[in-house]
Amino acid sequence: MSLSAWKLDYSYSAKNCRTSDSNFNPPGFYSSAATVQHSAEAERSADQHEHLARKRAWDTAMGPVKSLPMNMFMMYMAGGGVSIFPIMMVGMMLFRPLKALFSVNSTFKPLESPATGAMIIHKIIFCLGNLGAIGLAIYKVHTMGLLPNTPSDWLEFIPQPGRAQYSIIDEVFI
Repeated sequence: MSLSAWKLDYSYSAKNCRTSDSNFNPPGFYSSAATVQHSAEAERSADQHEHLARKRAWDTAMGPVKSLPMNMFMMYMAGGGVSIFPIMMVGMMLFRPLKALFSVNSTFKPLESPATGAMIIHKIIFCLGNLGAIGLAIYKVHTMGLLPNTPSDWLEFIPQPGRAQYSIIDEVFI
């Protein structure tokens, strides 16, 4: 017998189906119990989908906070010297969270659903984690000595005082 003889014909209606006749059903099979079981599975599936949507929203919100310890270690390993590698590390540490802060709504847009709600708290935690990363980058710039925060860094902008007295020595004006 060839495989071409084995075909499923979907043109028959449910009335012509074997399962509509109780003689062809296996012992212990009840069609009404099967529909109840399918509806219970659908309800569990919907609850599970809502739970997974909420969990995914929290994972997205906590992502920047969870990455802070790793970023601290990376900044420590980059060293305190002013060279190209630490400056690039600090630059990425500064611009990546800024970019994430400007795209908060687009980050959470795929996660918005009736199950998750508006996700205001998620967005606030996401923003706080990114602000923590920016603070870490600014601290690293400060420890490298690149942040102008002492009065001696601004001496160029202080007006020069006028002379209080003049000296004349041997016909040369000093």
